[in-house]
Amino acid sequence: MVTVSRVLLFTAVGLMGACGTIPAAPTVMALPGHGKTLEQFHAEDTSCRQWAAQQTQETVKGASTGQLYGSTVEQWYNMAYMQCMYANGNQIPGVRTGSFPPPPPPPSTPAPPGSPPPEGAEPTPPAQAP
Repeated sequence: MVTVSRVLLFTAVGLMGACGTIPAAPTVMALPGHGKTLEQFHAEDTSCRQWAAQQTQETVKGASTGQLYGSTVEQWYNMAYMQCMYANGNQIPGVRTGSFPPPPPPPSTPAPPGSPPPEGAEPTPPAQAP
């Protein structure tokens, strides 16, 4: 009976350790940035995979065993990978990049009749009768 208990214990410890393993590759898509060659993109992809693995490894070491789940570790890895790729100017589908034009001005509301014109505006001449 003692042997069965030990086998179960070692199996449980092994399974818990497997939950905290670092993914081998991201499960998210990244695309080359505007004007990048495939060679540049491949080099950045390789570098970002290594960086994401390092960042995730440090996070896993700092987490308690009860916090480690395979999907959580994968999410940490994917986030680090996407941040690295985005910082290198690559595209992440679903994330808008570049500068955005300023929002349009709010619609103007007509001033009530008889109110003074806004500051800096030229006064409107009165309407002529037909």
